[in-house]
Amino acid sequence: MKDKRESRFSLSEEENDYLNYEENKLELVACPIGGHNCTEHRLIINKHLLASRNYHVNKDYNRSIEALKIAYNKTTDLQEPTCLNCALMFRCLVTQSLESIHDDLQKMASGLLFRKRFKSSYQLAKVVLAEFKIAR
Repeated sequence: MKDKRESRFSLSEEENDYLNYEENKLELVACPIGGHNCTEHRLIINKHLLASRNYHVNKDYNRSIEALKIAYNKTTDLQEPTCLNCALMFRCLVTQSLESIHDDLQKMASGLLFRKRFKSSYQLAKVVLAEFKIAR
């Protein structure tokens, strides 16, 4: 006899793709200098983006935000003229991830049940987003 609850909790294919923790967010497609300047940077940024995604899924928002902050700060180390466009793209990707977390937290912080629980994480996301905007 099949358990009826089993089908209620299965993940869709999209969610399975989202939860693919081994996937690198940043991959080198084309670079005039072959990506020699940013190899280490991309590895570190990918590591922190994956960590942030894992923390986000596990509802550890403060650590997720901190991982994104580290990734963002690493993008500022790319100062070579040939790397500026890629660094800007990396910053945009990190900022979009943080904005997504911020929006989720805003919805949860304004709800009746979780108002206090996520308020500090929401405030942290707000402060870090402001720091990102100033850094631009």
